Amino acid sequence: MASEELQRFCYAASHDLKEPLRTITCNTQLLERHYGSDSQAAEFISFIIDGVTRMTALIDGLLNYSKTRAPSSRTAVNLQSLVQWALLKLEPSVRESGAQITCGELPVVIVDENQIVQLLHNLLSNALKYRSDDPPAINISSEETAGEHVISVRDNGVGIDPRYRDQLFIPFKRLHGKEVPGVGLGLALCRKIVEGHGGRIWVESDGQHGSVFKFTLPF
Repeated sequence: MASEELQRFCYAASHDLKEPLRTITCNTQLLERHYGSDSQAAEFISFIIDGVTRMTALIDGLLNYSKTRAPSSRTAVNLQSLVQWALLKLEPSVRESGAQITCGELPVVIVDENQIVQLLHNLLSNALKYRSDDPPAINISSEETAGEHVISVRDNGVGIDPRYRDQLFIPFKRLHGKEVPGVGLGLALCRKIVEGHGGRIWVESDGQHGSVFKFTLPF
């Protein structure tokens, strides 16, 4: 299916799927109003609300994934400012977790600003989400190789078993259960953004001492 056709399909599917979800939500609220005092009914109602919430997030994630494509225009911008933009969106999570985030000297890159902010947001959000017992410590750094910048996002989280690192960037692939929120599209979207900019993305981890997500951006 061509990308334009896929996008049109996802828009239509999003509308058609959200309509019955809104009906379920409205009727669940009525049930809660009339039977919320019954403990068993309240439990069943919470299951319905949780399912609707997750389904809505899945639809929104799929729509966002489908409409992301190689940028048609790019702007020269200091990557540091895009990191700050992403962190601004994550301020409540950073504050709640007590995270320490440091940033080395970052280059000027020629990119689609919104897409790279989304990329950084997803990587930083994961570093906060999959933390260990210690407060998150995240470092963002850059180095240059032949013809490209290599950007690293290093954390001290739970790490990733090396057996699964190639599966992380597959759409809907999740290595954790429902106790960790998400629909399994965040890293797939990161790969789509990076590859749309002519780069690569991968992860390095021994499964015990945090992870380093690396991506490249051509000069």
